[in-house]
Amino acid sequence: MWVVKASGETEKFDPKKIKRTCLRAGVSEELANKIVREVRKKSYNGISTKEILHLTLNLLNKKKPHIAARYDLKGAMFRLGPAGFVFEHFIGEIFKEYGYTTNVHNVLKGFCVSHEVDVIATKKNQNYMIECKYHNLPGIYTGLREVLYTYARFLDLLDGAKQKLCKKFEQAWLVCNTKFSEDSIRYAKCKGIKLVGWNYPEDNSLKMLIEKKKLYPITMIKGLDSDSLEKMSSSDFVLALDLLRVSLKELNKITKVPIKKLGKFAEEARKVCYG
Repeated sequence: MWVVKASGETEKFDPKKIKRTCLRAGVSEELANKIVREVRKKSYNGISTKEILHLTLNLLNKKKPHIAARYDLKGAMFRLGPAGFVFEHFIGEIFKEYGYTTNVHNVLKGFCVSHEVDVIATKKNQNYMIECKYHNLPGIYTGLREVLYTYARFLDLLDGAKQKLCKKFEQAWLVCNTKFSEDSIRYAKCKGIKLVGWNYPEDNSLKMLIEKKKLYPITMIKGLDSDSLEKMSSSDFVLALDLLRVSLKELNKITKVPIKKLGKFAEEARKVCYG
């Protein structure tokens, strides 16, 4: 049986993928096997990955709603918004949780022109320039052009640092929430640019960085409306965990979201992160 991916490419139906993702989301092996059997039964040749996702989510929702939210992590990333603003804050928080100090939305002078740098991450007195490329639809690759653009800006900032116009960067990173093209990966390796995509690199992908420390985006919270998302993200609350780290009173004071709503969101966040 063949499956059609969001990019239009086809691949063989792989039940192990469904089981692996279910287990990673936190279900028992028994339930994971049951879900795989049900999905396989309802699948057909030419089914889309989106349909498989919906089938799996529906089955999970009936048994374990909070685990269904974790399973839909990729979908939650697409719900961060049409622009990349929230994604940049999210990446800044991810790096912070891994021991970096971060600054988001920076303008620095290069040798030739000034540049917007999405995130500056610092660790052990070394600075890293991080460019964020956000897509709000599946199947879109981050290609060679974005990597070339990142490298050109990095070089101009290196030249600027030599003239004391800006701080010196050790390395340029490009982080995206989808896939990288083969050419972009090849060029990045050649030029020493660090790439982090949804499933790339295998041992340290964005998905793994999120799941390892339960750094789920607030868009995984069931019932979160667009107005509350905007208020919370503009107040730098972009992780579900953020809602569990301060009191509801403090959250209300900072975000202006009604306490009753915040109470529901915090309970959902607790289920997603620890349920």
